Amino acid sequence: MEAPLSLLEHYKTKQPVTCGHVGALTKEETDKLRQLWQLVIDEFDRTDSEPLRVLFRLSDSDALYEDDGLTSLSFEPLVPLSSKDRAQSESATPESELQSESAMQSESTTPNGTPLSNKIARAGSGLLGWMSSGRSTPASTSPDEDAAAQQRRRESVQDHVQRTQHHTTPLVPAPFVPLFKQPEQTRTFRSAFWQAATQTRNADSWVLRFLRARKWDVCAAFAMLRKTLEWRAGQALDEIMFYGESQLHMHTMKSGLAFACTRDRLNNPVFVIRVRVNMARERSIAAIKRFLCWQIETSQLLASGVDGRVTLVFDMSGFTRDNIDLQLVRTLITLLTNYYPETLGVMLIYVNSLLFSGLWALIAPFIDPNVKAKIILARNASGLVPFIDRKCLPVELGGSKAFKYEYVVPEINENSCMGDVKARGVVERTFGDAVDAYERATRTWLTSKSDDVSVDAGHERDSAREAVCKAFDALDPYVRARTLYHRLESI
Repeated sequence: MEAPLSLLEHYKTKQPVTCGHVGALTKEETDKLRQLWQLVIDEFDRTDSEPLRVLFRLSDSDALYEDDGLTSLSFEPLVPLSSKDRAQSESATPESELQSESAMQSESTTPNGTPLSNKIARAGSGLLGWMSSGRSTPASTSPDEDAAAQQRRRESVQDHVQRTQHHTTPLVPAPFVPLFKQPEQTRTFRSAFWQAATQTRNADSWVLRFLRARKWDVCAAFAMLRKTLEWRAGQALDEIMFYGESQLHMHTMKSGLAFACTRDRLNNPVFVIRVRVNMARERSIAAIKRFLCWQIETSQLLASGVDGRVTLVFDMSGFTRDNIDLQLVRTLITLLTNYYPETLGVMLIYVNSLLFSGLWALIAPFIDPNVKAKIILARNASGLVPFIDRKCLPVELGGSKAFKYEYVVPEINENSCMGDVKARGVVERTFGDAVDAYERATRTWLTSKSDDVSVDAGHERDSAREAVCKAFDALDPYVRARTLYHRLESI
């Protein structure tokens, strides 16, 4: 048997990564997939299962943080920019964030058991001393800056559109209602699973991500999958995507902190993260967490043809002390490692900075090995070209593609169908029926024994999956606000 290609060899030959993916599974891997599906179905059938709690909703203004053991960095609720708590989130470190820092100390340790934050704190003065807290600092305010200017700097996209276009029409013309007739404050395991799994257009592909991330250990993969669904429900990701950009930070969207602009040699969408525009003191980490979640969720629409994988390019040009933001880095690594496994194709860090070298020395030991193996340091455009064709590489990264990021604000009526409750009810019932049929086909596939029956059951599942995809496409405009990439016709 030939040795599998290395990551670089895949890019050199333009051969997509297929090992462990749908269509290229070994018999043993297929058996593992069936075993994990059986655990998922068993969880569906449990009558004593506790519902997954929604810890935060965009409409909440009270009890944003709950001391229930889920207040670590990765579970910390996302704070709405357009709530009365905005000023507090910008100017102070809440008690729960202090708790989350403590939780992170217990979770993130060096190989010899030393907590990450302790290691950073002991790093001494100079460069490492600047980075020891890992928290956002309050936004600086000039004495000449009036209250209106401060408000504009903090406003959401919804606030900005209403202010500049002089109207009160909401960009999303209906209140959020969860799928599958779920209550606002809880989700069942089943509803959370199908909402997450169907976004990838193939539930098998989504389930396989957890198996690959946990080295095909079925029990560990199921534990990770369940924890992911707990997190998704806790953060109310379905509600975040429902309101979309309207509740994101206008300054962050306009600055071009992160955006998709091209594709790599394996056809994965490429997201550029311009670190130089990130100033921790100009926003709350909570707003950035919601922005990153929105970007990753949206990336799955762009990456539907490549099994959900994306390429990240960290553009460190112009990187200064003001751009040091350990919370942002830790948040992104936590999301990709714990809650979006196997989403990262490759991470290219475009850097020629001694300042970053010191930061990297601190971060590198704590990155999951699966993620770390996909990180490439590139000191110039020549280091990026093996992964992104020069003609597809934006000019600002040393390529020849003419691309200039410009944020196009949402149009007033682009989400008008979201207010059509009757039409949503029709397509939602069709989606629910399709999911039920796919689940029945999966149960038949799991109980089939003979090869002939397995083939028939597999064909039934394929047909049911196609029906789910079609129903999801019809439902999506009613439950997800249109995005920048829809307006740019990238989706």
